[in-house]
Amino acid sequence: MISEFPLLLFTTLAGLAAGAYAVRAVFPVGEDAKKAWLFPLVCGILLAVGLVGLPLHLGRPERMLIALTQPGAMIAQEAYWSMGLGVILIIDLVVSKVKGSAPRALRIVGAVAALGLTFVMANAYFMSVGIPAWASWQTFPLFILGNLAMGAALLVLFEAKLAEDGTYLTASAVLGVLAVVAIALEAVHFAGVGADMVLLVIGAVAVAAAAVLQFMAKSGKLSPKTAVLSAFACAFVGVALARYGFYAAYAL
Repeated sequence: MISEFPLLLFTTLAGLAAGAYAVRAVFPVGEDAKKAWLFPLVCGILLAVGLVGLPLHLGRPERMLIALTQPGAMIAQEAYWSMGLGVILIIDLVVSKVKGSAPRALRIVGAVAALGLTFVMANAYFMSVGIPAWASWQTFPLFILGNLAMGAALLVLFEAKLAEDGTYLTASAVLGVLAVVAIALEAVHFAGVGADMVLLVIGAVAVAAAAVLQFMAKSGKLSPKTAVLSAFACAFVGVALARYGFYAAYAL
């Protein structure tokens, strides 16, 4: 197992929550007032579990408290943005549970916080000048597009109607294609600095499969429900594998 596994846990699970909440601003989920609270609850759980990775990365929980007193530290910035998104998710959960839906303004603010968290995740590695495989512009699209591709694919699990929405399927598939391009660009960079790019390539293939499944659902060549569920699985596994390969470069 890679030494950076706690960070993989954080960026993948918290990234999934951030990506889903950001895309939700465009494709609302939870139209059933009785279940509107479920989406922010699941995103909150993903974010919370992912956040466990930050203190685990430091080795001892008390070190996280010290890190939070250093605003310039990237791990502190990740924690700050995560807490901000977490507060919005809690508000969304409570309001949705009480009123059946959250105001659009709250969702937009949440999307901004989610995108901010995603950017900070990428910037944390871009700033790692001692690790050539990480300190490159390719790191930004790798994380940002990966989170959005996973998040977009997740939405259909909370809103079944999206499985038959051509606009959603196209948008989600396009995000998947862009994520594949981002992973491919990172793989080329890895090859250039002598890092192993095998897992990046495998991850790109899995995310590409997700995009193909969504295009097939849109064209009617595959059952929409089967296609979108399989697409989410492929997108999540593909992004996770690509990030595992990304973190493995730390050992070089």
